[in-house]
This record gives sequence, structure tokens and C-alpha cells, in this order.
Amino acid sequence: MNISDYRRDFAASCSAVELAHYRYRAGFERELHLEPIYDRYGHLFTLDAIDSLRRAREETPAHLETERAGLLLLAGSARAGFLEARGRELTDEISRCEAAAAVEWAGERVPLNNVPKIIANEPAAARRRELAARWVDAHRSCNDLRAALIESFHESALALGFDSYRALFADIMATDFERLASAADQFLEGTESHYTSALRRAVARDLPGVAFEDLQHADYLYIQRAPRLDPFFPAQELMATYAEGVAGLGIRVERQRNIHIDAEPRPFKNPRAACFRIDPPEDVRLLIAPVGGAYDYTVLFHEAGHAQHFGWSSRDLCRRHPEFLYAPDNATSEGYAFLFSLLFQDAGWLVEHRHVAPAQAREIVRDLALQTCVNIRRRCASLAYEIELHGSTRLRREGLAQNYSDRLTEATRFRRSPALYLADVDDGFYSAAYLRAWAFEISLREHLRVRHGRRWWASRAAGDELIDLWNTASRYTVEELARHVGFGEISFELLAEALIAAMKED
Repeated sequence: MNISDYRRDFAASCSAVELAHYRYRAGFERELHLEPIYDRYGHLFTLDAIDSLRRAREETPAHLETERAGLLLLAGSARAGFLEARGRELTDEISRCEAAAAVEWAGERVPLNNVPKIIANEPAAARRRELAARWVDAHRSCNDLRAALIESFHESALALGFDSYRALFADIMATDFERLASAADQFLEGTESHYTSALRRAVARDLPGVAFEDLQHADYLYIQRAPRLDPFFPAQELMATYAEGVAGLGIRVERQRNIHIDAEPRPFKNPRAACFRIDPPEDVRLLIAPVGGAYDYTVLFHEAGHAQHFGWSSRDLCRRHPEFLYAPDNATSEGYAFLFSLLFQDAGWLVEHRHVAPAQAREIVRDLALQTCVNIRRRCASLAYEIELHGSTRLRREGLAQNYSDRLTEATRFRRSPALYLADVDDGFYSAAYLRAWAFEISLREHLRVRHGRRWWASRAAGDELIDLWNTASRYTVEELARHVGFGEISFELLAEALIAAMKED
């Protein structure tokens, strides 16, 4: 195998997949068309290719650390691609099923992807829950296909010589999932009483007539939308806040022709924001579908964190090692995304960039910290569930759906329908990536604060340091970055302490 040719084709295939996902989620295409891409680039993800990559790494001298690291990531991506290629027909079938599974509401046929946005903006609890029930029923219709796809993934993991899908991705991500789950359990325990108290206050204030013991997922979507904060986050100031909010770091978004923001409304546009690496660093696309208020602001900044990471990645490094750009472990980029979105939990930043009084800024921080805590707790529960889900090839075993519902409900206090036990699962143990990213972000934030001052986000030197990190793309894992930057191990204890302090009443 010629490794240079492999890297060239690997970069082209990743770009094609990203573009296909962008067009589908942006609403330009009603279906996700991946099969032609896998037909063209299938040679990248064969058992022979995977074995050749393994041998190439073994034959690379130990002192060529960057090349060995790259080959390791290429092998991981090839294994993940092997699973995706074998399941491509089911993946396309699921996209067709979801495109057809619209929901009847208020005399209209609403695309499945647009339903959560309507729920989030519905102040009447009964209507929220009725619409959510219809949304769940629509998702249920595609569960057999989802189960078949995950079973295909499990069978492919066995073909690669791993005991399970879980074991495969533990190897790809170099992560001990059981150890991470233990840290997640400690986070749940450590934040439990503070989270419950903060959530009770929010429910009493924002959900009149809804009993705390009867919270539903639909109520979570409404609380996450946080309509009470709308006066502080007007839609017409969204893009200006983004431009001004990062200008202190020396980033001039109006000059970044390589980063395109797609905020145009389309009937079939997926409201879940995303960033797409079409051809980084030259072509990065940031997709958002505005829901309103603080949610739009934090989501834009989160995806902008991804976009800045990809947009500042070294052009030379991306050409020589595209595997550092399209790494199978997303924790590094998610860490940078959280660094940006969590600016809204810095009262000083809010005072300067949203022009609110200090007391009001503190209240906003308290509300948004609660949202972050519920999201982390959700991912803690999701990780435990995914370890169970992906530890066996028997997906239709009794009790699995109920276990999903019980874990998520217990962790967040918002009841989840068992019917979502497959729809609410991201491929590739993304929950593990999110959790590690949150723990990395709080350490990186503290590092920037110590080195550049409380207003680190107004320091050009801090921006230069971030750009130096972004230049390396995802060459390093969050654990490696933590050691290289100098703040040691990532810490879930520090994460819990920061959230507890942010959620508490003054």
C-alpha cells in the first residue's frame, strides 16, 4: 500500500461524506446519499487495508512519533469506516424512513427534525407533551432499521477481531470506558443534591402547573429554550455578539472567508446545529437553525468553537496528515467548542458583551449552568447505557429499552420514553467524547484564566495560544493536550465544583 495515496483518498472520502451530511441536514437533500461515496472509496475500509495500515505502523521507527500517531488514527478511522461501509444500505434506509416519518400538528405535516424546535417554543405543557408523544411514535417506526444497523455494527466489530462494538471503540479512542463510567457516576453523585435543588427552583419558576415528580422530556426542551432570557439575547444581535465576543482574542470573523455560516431557514433543515469539515482549513461550514434566545447564542458559539478549530488547523499538517483533521475521536474538537459556548457562564463576559448588570449576569449564569449540568448528567447516563447496549450483539433483549429510560430519567429527572432507546444513541460512543471534552474544557479554561487573567477572553495572547493549539488539529487527545499544556490530568471533580458554584444561589 502507498500511504500517500491512501491519505489522499481518505481525505477525499471524508470530505465527500461531510458534504453529503451537510446537504442532507441543511435541507437541500431529502435523503442522505452515502452509498455512491462508499462505492467509490470502499477500498479504504477493507480488511486488507486495515491490515496494511497496522503493518505500516509496526514498520515505522519509534522516533517518528507523528507518523506513528497518524497511522494509528488512520487504522482507527479505517475500522470505523469498515463498519459504516457494511451498514451503508441501512444508513440510507434510516434516512429515508426518518424523512417519511412526519408528524401531523396544527393542520400541517411537520418534518421529524423540526418537531423539537416546536416543542421548545410551546409554553403549554399539555400541548408540548402531546406533540412529543407524536414525535416519539414517529421515531418508533424506524426502530427496526436502527436495531438492524447497530447489529450490523456489532457483527462487523467481531469480524475485526474484537469481542464487541464497545471493545472496538475503546481501542479506537484509547479510552477505558468502565473507568470513565466510574468517574461519571462520581460526578452524578457529587452534583445530585445541588442539581436537584437548582432544578426544583427552575421548575417552580418556569413550569407552572407541572409537578417536579412528573417532568417529561418535552419540559426539558422548553427549559433548555429558556424563553425568559429572550430579552437579553435578541435574534438581531446574535451574529454581532459572536463577532465582538471573539474579537478580544484577535479573531476577526468578518475576515474569515474560509468559515461559512448557514443560518437560512428551510422546510427540511435539521435544527440540530453542526459544523462540517468540507475541505479544512479552506472550506468549513457552520450550520444553525435558530430556535430563539439564549439557546441560539450558546449553540452558535459551540459550533463556532468547532469552526475556529478546523479553520485554524495547519494547512500543511492537514495536507500531510488528514487523519489529524478527521480523527475518529471527537473529544479534542468538542473541548474547544465547549470553551466557546461556556463563555456565557462567565458573568464578566456577559456584562461586557451582553451589556447586562452584574446581578442579572449572575442569574443568567445560574440558569445556563443548570442546563449544562443536565446535559452532562444525561451523557453520564448515556455512557452507562451505551456500555450495556454495545457490550452484546443481542439488541432486542428484554428490558434494554426500559433500562435506557430508567437511566436517563434518574440522572436528569426528565422522563424519557423507552421508545427512544435507539434513536437517542450517537455512533462511536460520542457520549464518552463529550464527557472527556467537558472535563478538558474546565481545565483549559482555568489554565487560560491563570495565565492571561480573569478576562482571558479579551487577551490577544490567549487567542494566540489557542490558535497554536488549533494548528495541531486533533493530533493530540484531550488527555495528551492536558499533559502538554501543563495542567495534568483532566478532572471531573473540578468540573463538578465549577458547576455547583455556578448553580448555587447567592
